Amino acid sequence: TSYPSIVGEMLASGFGIIGFSWICSPACTELEVVVMDWLAKFLKLPEHFQHASDGPGGGVIQGSASEAVLVAVLAAREQAVISCKETHPELSESEVRGKLIAYSSDQSNSCIEKAGVLAAMPIKLLPADDDLILRGNTLRKAIEDDVAAGLIPVICIATLGTTGTCAYDDIDSLADVCQALNVWLHVDAAYAGGGFALEECTELRRGLDRVDSLNFNLHKFMLVNFDCSAMWLKDANKVVDSFNVDRIYLKHKHEGQSQIPDFRHWQIPLGRRFRALKVWITFRTLGAEGLRSHVRKHIALAQQFEAFVRNDSRFEMVAPQALGLVCFRPRGDNEHTAQLLQRL
Repeated sequence: TSYPSIVGEMLASGFGIIGFSWICSPACTELEVVVMDWLAKFLKLPEHFQHASDGPGGGVIQGSASEAVLVAVLAAREQAVISCKETHPELSESEVRGKLIAYSSDQSNSCIEKAGVLAAMPIKLLPADDDLILRGNTLRKAIEDDVAAGLIPVICIATLGTTGTCAYDDIDSLADVCQALNVWLHVDAAYAGGGFALEECTELRRGLDRVDSLNFNLHKFMLVNFDCSAMWLKDANKVVDSFNVDRIYLKHKHEGQSQIPDFRHWQIPLGRRFRALKVWITFRTLGAEGLRSHVRKHIALAQQFEAFVRNDSRFEMVAPQALGLVCFRPRGDNEHTAQLLQRL
């Protein structure tokens, strides 16, 4: 975290804004639109993820990656139900919902499996390759087998920076499959998304122009305190249409105007905190270059620590150093690793 972020958190708490719609607090909504476009530019994301673009895309601040993934899974589920009922009118809605299935890697975060539980939709954890990367050929075979069994594929959640080893799934080959078979592709970049901002990490952004949604936790790499997870959507209408519930007390005369989203349609809860303020203050205080320097410092520390491990005969690397993560273990039985962990 950082001092500017904490100041922003204190100010937001003091204001006590519950910004579920624009009319509740124009500043809450409009500053979030501004900072999400700032972030998209800072991370060099495709232009269609910006509110300022001509398309229906845009960004929103969720509480955590768990929420962002769940929003993507639920929206993809509802879009699949609508589509399937149009193409197969002979099936009842309950029959359609009983056939839905989703996919991710067996290296993915536990929140993805939990999203499947909460969405009442099985998520099949596919085996990653020996380098712990999920690729399109594995996804394609799983989808083809499930379609042959009468199931309806809905979404694939790829990971950029897996929890265990910071491995990066092959987004391009996964996108090939998802586009060909009409499957939503979400990217969980909760940790590694910070690397998007660096020119030396350009390879991480490969294929992001072809995904439907992605998330990145600012509370991991951007010196913003928890909770603050940025989520971008290629077509926000698909989420709004899935979550839209209107009551008379939620209506206001500015509804539906361009560049004035009601973010309550983009999330699980109705109310929302003024998280954009701490992002804005952090960026204005530390600057883009200050934040890039922070990420580079963590990468340099990891490289230094990796060198210590490789130069010590008692230890060995388990996976290549990636961003700020170094996976190592003592040589010998796993019992030695467990003992070291306990001592640490």
